[in-house]
Amino acid sequence: MIKLRLLNKNDLPFLLEIRNNDSTRFYLEDDSIFTLDECRKWFVNLNSPWYIIETIEGKKVGYIRTNGDEIGCDIHPKFRRKGYAKMAYKEYLKDKKYASLKVFKDNFAINLYKN
Repeated sequence: MIKLRLLNKNDLPFLLEIRNNDSTRFYLEDDSIFTLDECRKWFVNLNSPWYIIETIEGKKVGYIRTNGDEIGCDIHPKFRRKGYAKMAYKEYLKDKKYASLKVFKDNFAINLYKN
């Protein structure tokens, strides 16, 4: 089980730990590496909510990105392939009528997104 909560400024180092990881950046449209200062500036201007994915025990395992109706999910490398992304998408989408997602065709998680 997981829970979603709004991203806050104290989560930014954790976000960057995932975001700047080579295995995450490989599947992102913008594969830049960001500093904490750059991330703080981005956060101040964030228009769509982002969410931290936590276990019921409060362990952070990833985050959900939103940009209007477009969504994405990045899981920390230590917690991948354990079902957290699937649970997070289900939780986020449970009250939504629709959402969109851009996926590279060589993304190993493409079957998750199809489901």
